[in-house]
Amino acid sequence: MKKLFLFLIFGMSAINLAAQSQIDSLQTILRQDGLSDSVRAFLWSELSFEYAGVNPNQGIAYADSALGLAKKSGILSLQTSAHNSKGVNYWYLGQDSLAAIEYELVYQSHLKSGDLRGQAISSNNLALLSYNRGDYRSAIENHEKANQIFEELGLRKNLVNGLTNSGVVFLALADYPKALKYFLEAMDQTENGDHWERGNISNNLGLVYKNLGEYEQADSVYQEAVVEYDLDGNLQAMANSLGNLAAVKQIQGDLDLAEKLVLQALEINRQIGNQRRIASDFSTLSSIYSESDQSAKSSKYLDSAILLYRAAGETLNLSKVLLQKASFEKLYGRLYEAEELELEGLRLAKESTSLEAQKNAWLGLADTYRSKGEFNKALDAFQQAQLYKDSIFNDENKKEMLSIQLNHEYDQKAQLMQSEFEKERLLLDLQSRESQLRARLYLMGLLVVMLLAIGWFFFNKHRASIRRKQLQDQYQAEIIELELKALKAQMNPHFIFNALSSISSFLLKNEPEQADRYLTKFARMIRKILDFSEMRMISMEEEIRFLTDYIQIEALRLGKKIALQIENPDGLDLASITVPPLLLQPLIENSIWHGIAQEEGDGWIKLQFMQSDQGVQLSIRDNGKAQNLPLQFAENHHSMGMKLVEKRLLNSQTSPASAEPIFDFARDTEGFWVRLQLNSPRKLANT
Repeated sequence: MKKLFLFLIFGMSAINLAAQSQIDSLQTILRQDGLSDSVRAFLWSELSFEYAGVNPNQGIAYADSALGLAKKSGILSLQTSAHNSKGVNYWYLGQDSLAAIEYELVYQSHLKSGDLRGQAISSNNLALLSYNRGDYRSAIENHEKANQIFEELGLRKNLVNGLTNSGVVFLALADYPKALKYFLEAMDQTENGDHWERGNISNNLGLVYKNLGEYEQADSVYQEAVVEYDLDGNLQAMANSLGNLAAVKQIQGDLDLAEKLVLQALEINRQIGNQRRIASDFSTLSSIYSESDQSAKSSKYLDSAILLYRAAGETLNLSKVLLQKASFEKLYGRLYEAEELELEGLRLAKESTSLEAQKNAWLGLADTYRSKGEFNKALDAFQQAQLYKDSIFNDENKKEMLSIQLNHEYDQKAQLMQSEFEKERLLLDLQSRESQLRARLYLMGLLVVMLLAIGWFFFNKHRASIRRKQLQDQYQAEIIELELKALKAQMNPHFIFNALSSISSFLLKNEPEQADRYLTKFARMIRKILDFSEMRMISMEEEIRFLTDYIQIEALRLGKKIALQIENPDGLDLASITVPPLLLQPLIENSIWHGIAQEEGDGWIKLQFMQSDQGVQLSIRDNGKAQNLPLQFAENHHSMGMKLVEKRLLNSQTSPASAEPIFDFARDTEGFWVRLQLNSPRKLANT
């Protein structure tokens, strides 16, 4: 008989090898004094869980005790734990309906508390119970609910197991394409270290490919399962995969390799001590030897399988091997022995509730009765077999119809989910664009505000700088004006006293005409000084006329002639050149009293006007050849008058500052000279 093993991954814990040790430890703690109700409820719940694989009835009693204390303490999590332990114990007792009630309470509790992981695990357990009851629709719905949460929470291994369980449900419905889809999705979620999970998925894939008749594919994935279980160190699962691989090889007709694989599985099962699996291997070897016409060996292994199944209390598998044994008896004409075996097989099949096993038992009896010539019994047995065949057919039809309905609902849900996904994606896209646009607008607004703030700051700073410069210039101009007035106030009494002394000398010498001429010049000078005191700027022509009178009066005092020479080679319009009043007077005074006055003979002062890139350059020369510079031009030092000239020049400038000095002086072979940089008029040359 060919045995194939389908792996369903349970969320509920199986018996722990160290269960009794855990029970002893928990009971020791419970005997301590002073334990609170909540602690005692927790310990009783843990005891109930550990008793599930040892004594489920005792486990249920502990769960009820834990539930009573948990309700008394009002702690929801303890109540949930107690219901969960109670459900596990009912499951071990085979009371799936009661287990389902407890797990539904667990699910509702997790739903109320918002524990998504708890909801997923309890949904998975409900799905497994539904599968056991043949309620495949409920199994699929609960698995899908659990898988969605596992994926959302990123619980990868739980998702792998959940997808595998979903595939198993569709495999039971013979919906192989859908089962294949889930198994492959589960495999895609695995990682390199998931040997146990990959082994389970490969086994289930092998069963799908075998049922589809794709034996090469089945062979390949079963070999992968063997490798994965070997890497995981799971000997039992490895032996099961070897048995599945042997079944495929037997179908392909490779009986020698099939025998070799089953013997490998048998060795592992003997090492483990699993009597049920050893019995299964004996049954498979009997089938292989029967096909290879080794009847003696086949009968021997079949008898061994019967003994082991009887000892293990395996009703369904024992029924199957008894029917196999009956077939052997018929080959040798031992019909009464065959009938006894088939009747026992029928009884065991009824106990197992397997329709397939009962149909096979009735068919065997029908054949035996026909061989014995008991045709009425044969007809009755055949009719009974037909009834079970119809039941199986109806059951298959129901499964097929359910599969079709589930696929239709699945496709509708998939379309709905796709539609909802597209809507959500579009909504998220719109929200994302809106958020990006809002962020850009905020950023642009912030940038504009920042730019305006920066611009306003620099504008105010620039305006303040200009204002400060204007105030400084205004203050400087006022200072210069005050200094000029102070200089005039100092110069005028001294100059007036000297001039009047000279005129008095002319009168004493009885030279009235000379005195009158100089008195006229003196009066004109005084009038101009009074006029100039109210003016900021005068033309160069007016300045020269004033200097002419001034030089003549000073020449009178020195008793020598002083000529004023004007040179204008570029033909500049001197009336358009404006300067502060009496700007050149301190310079002319310096030339007279510190240059010409120190020399014998007559003197001359030359004013030379030249056009330059920065405006008009004025050079003042005299023929004074003193060896030492006067006090007013001492090295690294200017007199107050010279400083005042330079400041007044700077204050009167309207063109941008140039790299050349605005005021300079030096001594050469001809005498002493001073150079000034004046403003350029709009039109310098006479036209």
